[in-house]
Amino acid sequence: MRRGKDSRRIAVQGTEYRWRATGDDGWISIGIWPSNNIGSYIWGTFRYHETWLDVGNGVCVSVGDQIVITNRVVRRVIEHALSQCEYDPYVKGTELCLGSLDQAIQWEDAVRASRNSN
Repeated sequence: MRRGKDSRRIAVQGTEYRWRATGDDGWISIGIWPSNNIGSYIWGTFRYHETWLDVGNGVCVSVGDQIVITNRVVRRVIEHALSQCEYDPYVKGTELCLGSLDQAIQWEDAVRASRNSN
């Protein structure tokens, strides 16, 4: 899906990209595409990496501190694609699936969501 609606911009190594992150069951999906719509669509996933709290009786709940995908993380995904996957945003293509990015991309310093205590 290469539409600009609800997507964000980022420039990496002189190329402008658009990106979108969406939450799914158990993971965060990331889609990135060059604004020129020539290069392949890049996609991959991250786990939420949230903290779980044991509330007893074998029940655990998330404390709502999952990682938030920001330009910093997306930049790392693009740099990974460029250096490790020989991605070229100026070569026509359809899709580059990076799969799970948890081990490939540094995410430990990612922004964390905070649960609103209302």
